[in-house]
Amino acid sequence: MDTNSKLISAVMSSTVWQVGPEETVEATLALMQHRAVSSVLVTEGELILGIITERDIVRAVHHGGDVKQRSCADLMQSPVITVTDRTLCIDAYHRMVGSGIRHLAVTDDAGRIVGVASEGDLMRDFGIEYFMTFKDIGGVMSTRIGRLPPTATVGNAAAQMLAERQSCVVVVDAAGAPIGVLTERDVVRLCNQHSAPERLTLAETMCTPVRTVRPGGLLHEAVKSMAEARIRRLVVVDDRGAVCGLLTHHDIVLGLEGGYVGYLKEIVEKQAHELKQAALAIDEKLLLTNILRSATGTALLAADLSYRISYATPAVADVLGLRVADIGGQDLRGILRLLGWREVDGELAEAALAAGALQRTVAGIDLQASLLLDAQDKVQGYLVLAQRT
Repeated sequence: MDTNSKLISAVMSSTVWQVGPEETVEATLALMQHRAVSSVLVTEGELILGIITERDIVRAVHHGGDVKQRSCADLMQSPVITVTDRTLCIDAYHRMVGSGIRHLAVTDDAGRIVGVASEGDLMRDFGIEYFMTFKDIGGVMSTRIGRLPPTATVGNAAAQMLAERQSCVVVVDAAGAPIGVLTERDVVRLCNQHSAPERLTLAETMCTPVRTVRPGGLLHEAVKSMAEARIRRLVVVDDRGAVCGLLTHHDIVLGLEGGYVGYLKEIVEKQAHELKQAALAIDEKLLLTNILRSATGTALLAADLSYRISYATPAVADVLGLRVADIGGQDLRGILRLLGWREVDGELAEAALAAGALQRTVAGIDLQASLLLDAQDKVQGYLVLAQRT
């Protein structure tokens, strides 16, 4: 699909499962298992109070206690990140990355709920040309994998899922070969069916057989296999049959980050034209390197040599408490000064940054400033990354 022009309303799920804040999680677990959904919204009337996802259930299991008897208000994550149904898919995706989430609530202009969008919704609408960009599985797969023996417990698995920020753990034998998988969705099912799921062993609860692929396999064939089997991940094994990677919806959708560089350039040029300035020439390699290096929850600000902000990622709202619409064309130094960077005038300068990126921490926010270079290594502006400590 053309993620630069397609609206989120074209790919979102218009069926929205909702629960009340005072309902117990027991009803929510039954709903999520029977409807095979990865999230439910917690609402009161037309007001969105929070969201409960499969990962929230995993987190609750890790913390212990009777998950079923907790209230939805106690378990939900709030506030819920929302976008309007007129938001572009590429912007919705980057909002997910910037906020470290996998679901977005979609509203109309009046703020009424009209749908929910997940990473899977984005991925299912990709065309074959997208997958051919990467060609093989090894170029997309994650090497950050949770591995546990069959004697480990569901509680151990929940802890490792959270530590590795993965949606599953792979159960392996003594040689490292996969013999089963336990997913977030399995944890939801086990919570619904058992009073103390954290005590169960992986040998009792894991799903088998394991679908595996090789790093050199074609990505589009792997995605087709996932769709046909109605699964969200494949385990990647090496020539010895040992686990070496994981291919999930999340890993596949992350490839959009590269496409975001081109989109960012288009926006910069458009905004520069509206400001009657020369378009900011952004070096793709520098931007891509910084964007891909950015951890979840990182905001990006780009400015020209006059320090006029030409672009800001949607994450500035969550990280800096600023609206993108309010800071376009503003002096970057003024914005950073308000955040608490007192020496910004002397430090955010071409001479000071010539030797490399500069890092500062102000008001609980980690900042990294660097120069933007064009293809001839000529300085064209400034780039600032911001992340909460």
